[in-house]
Amino acid sequence: MSDLKIASGGNDFIAEQSTTQIAIANATNAFTLATVSAGLVSGTNTTGYVGTLTFAAVHGLTFSPAANILPNYFIKFASATVTGGTGILTGNVFRILSIPSTTTLTFFTTVSSATFSGASVIPVFYPVLQQSLLSGAATGVVSGSSNSFTVQGGYPYYGTVQCANITAGSNTTVYYNPDNTGVPLDAQTGITPSTAATVRSLLSAAGAGQFRLGPYDYVAQTGVNASQTTYISIVS
Repeated sequence: MSDLKIASGGNDFIAEQSTTQIAIANATNAFTLATVSAGLVSGTNTTGYVGTLTFAAVHGLTFSPAANILPNYFIKFASATVTGGTGILTGNVFRILSIPSTTTLTFFTTVSSATFSGASVIPVFYPVLQQSLLSGAATGVVSGSSNSFTVQGGYPYYGTVQCANITAGSNTTVYYNPDNTGVPLDAQTGITPSTAATVRSLLSAAGAGQFRLGPYDYVAQTGVNASQTTYISIVS
């Protein structure tokens, strides 16, 4: 007699990933922008800007982490005051365009200038994106090094993660977007909304649970500068 494991199409068992990154204090960090020509986004006349954040210390963000450590593709801001342009930074999620150095990163926005007051830059992790990239389900092409990242065709929408086991570190939780408006912002969306998408917490900070997540649902720090490892194990 033999025991056989029957393969089930569409199921991916992905090694547990973790991150020990924390909200990055931004009180003294510089924010500059370079204008991007109108028409950058196909079919629109959107004029946008590539924002460059220069941190006061090493930010620890990378597209190319060690094995089973979560890479950094997205950020949000705990607080940021807009002083010009269209839209707001606080609460929205932005895709990182590049990580030129250990103290800088860039992202697309229609906000033309901003000031920070005790703000934090918060790494954001999308389990659906991780699952699609790691399983090979993505039809787009991920290309990158330490300073570039693109997904051909925009942010990939590949359904849901059927099961994500998450043990959140201190001041970290799982957020879901109830009205399906929480698209990560980049040059292909072409806008920075005037209000942030609604998100709700699925568990208390430092909690644990098993979740079915959509493409706009993510794991992130609440904005408090405290370090503790968060673990994400995807079965989809």
